Amino acid sequence: MRPSAPLLPVLLLAAACSTPEPKSAAPSAVEPARAALKSEVKALSAKAEALLRAQDELVWKSWTEGTPADLAKTYAGTEAWLTPAAIASVEKLHGMTTDATERRALAHLHAYLVTEWLAQNTVELSEAVAKLEQELTLGSGGQDRPYRNLEALLAGERSALRRKSLYESATPAVMRLSELLAQRRVRTEALVEHLGLAGPQLLTELREASLDELVALANEVLDRTQPAFATTLARLSWTELQLPVERVTRADVPRLFRLQGQDASFPSSEIYPRALRTLAGLGIDLPAMRNVTVDLRTGPGKNPRGLVLGVVVPTDVRASLLPVGGARDQRETLHEMGHVVHDALTVERRWELAKLGNRTVAEAWSFLLEDLALDPLWLERVAGLGGEAQVAWRTSALAQRLFLLRRAAGKVLYNAALRAPGADPKATYQRVMTRVYGFPMTPADDERAELDREEFLASGDYLQAFLLSAQLADALRTRFGPAWWQEKPAGDWVRQRLAPGTSLSAGELARALGASVNVAAFLTTLPPTLGGPAPAAAAPVPPAPDAGPPGPPPAMDAGSPPPAAPSAPTDAF
Repeated sequence: MRPSAPLLPVLLLAAACSTPEPKSAAPSAVEPARAALKSEVKALSAKAEALLRAQDELVWKSWTEGTPADLAKTYAGTEAWLTPAAIASVEKLHGMTTDATERRALAHLHAYLVTEWLAQNTVELSEAVAKLEQELTLGSGGQDRPYRNLEALLAGERSALRRKSLYESATPAVMRLSELLAQRRVRTEALVEHLGLAGPQLLTELREASLDELVALANEVLDRTQPAFATTLARLSWTELQLPVERVTRADVPRLFRLQGQDASFPSSEIYPRALRTLAGLGIDLPAMRNVTVDLRTGPGKNPRGLVLGVVVPTDVRASLLPVGGARDQRETLHEMGHVVHDALTVERRWELAKLGNRTVAEAWSFLLEDLALDPLWLERVAGLGGEAQVAWRTSALAQRLFLLRRAAGKVLYNAALRAPGADPKATYQRVMTRVYGFPMTPADDERAELDREEFLASGDYLQAFLLSAQLADALRTRFGPAWWQEKPAGDWVRQRLAPGTSLSAGELARALGASVNVAAFLTTLPPTLGGPAPAAAAPVPPAPDAGPPGPPPAMDAGSPPPAAPSAPTDAF
């Protein structure tokens, strides 16, 4: 805790009047060794920072211009310093350090070096997985189609029988992919053992939460969302599938939880300006921020997906956007703006505490802004979307979020249960996923078990981020009213909580809000049509003043680096 300004003179006076502690006659024998180790780790950190910066520059050029990014070249010479011995030196210095901030910075550096070393030593398998996923096809009705398009194909297929056929025709591709994923997982486990790191220790460091905490949270989510999910499943199975809930299978899930487009209310020309006006309401003038660059150009080589890169956080943050229109695009653009402000508004200058570390908190802030595109008041005032069209969009989007939250909880529980000696993966998968989905798994579903394996429970980040974003929104509404995004004091509150960068864990931010990460606030976001609470009577909200035209495209904030180790491809359903 930093003392407030009026207390500083008193504290300084007390320090001046106090009797100094006697100095030891000779420096501790530990100090020279610690100083040498600290110098070694500082040099190691500088090399890691330079590596990430070089990679970010290549990714940025590739993303915005279509230039091939030869990331392999950036690793030339890293074998001399990215070693198990170097990783051990960071861990050793962490053990010798008592300052909490310094320990957090060292933990972030250690986690980065470990994951980067693991990625480099499994790169052949990761490349083989990516190549196979691109090449695999599925056959149905005499047609071969790309396996990677399975979810979209299922979402667009009206016939339940054809959905089932498509889904089952993908099983051979799933089995081939699972073989490679299993090989990479076994290799990763052996490498972690070679580093001398205990699995739970590394998991806690990467997730910044213990296994027990994540398991308890996942169980809370499944238990407390079960009534709403059962209502949602029963309702949507009829309205979206024209099937009784007893006949729903996993092949139906992409269509069941597909999003409504509502493109007419979200023209491409308004997607980015609306995001700017929303931030301006909070007193965040993105176009005036010289540390942020936003690329809105169109071109044949530009990747249409949004990207935020914190090349140097917070002084060089970049975003690439290509608005195409539609409610989904609006939501995704707001999400990217969350990453921008998270990185651009930090006051932290140590790169280990501004760029490295767990990204759950960054995702929570991004989901906070993304979910404004689900807020009835924001939709009415900013997008002019109301009535039945608003209900349809919100119902589909919130139903999907509810499902994804439960999926994340299920993956945490599945992977945690597999840590028990002698655990049967398919039997465990059958039990956990039946609970998650609300209907029994089939043999074809069981073949997906390996696709949902996670060495370090990465789904725990999204599990917490979904919930923490709802807690942030609840805190903002409580303090500043239902239209908090139009209140500059709310912007000041947001800035204060963005200041620490990545030095604050999800649990610490939740405790600063007065609670642990929990599901209560999320449940209040669900409308009655999805089993949520009935709306309470609210005082009328005065009309919003005209926000005026948006400014020119802003300069953008540094987002998270590309993941050191690619996550396993999984069916999102």
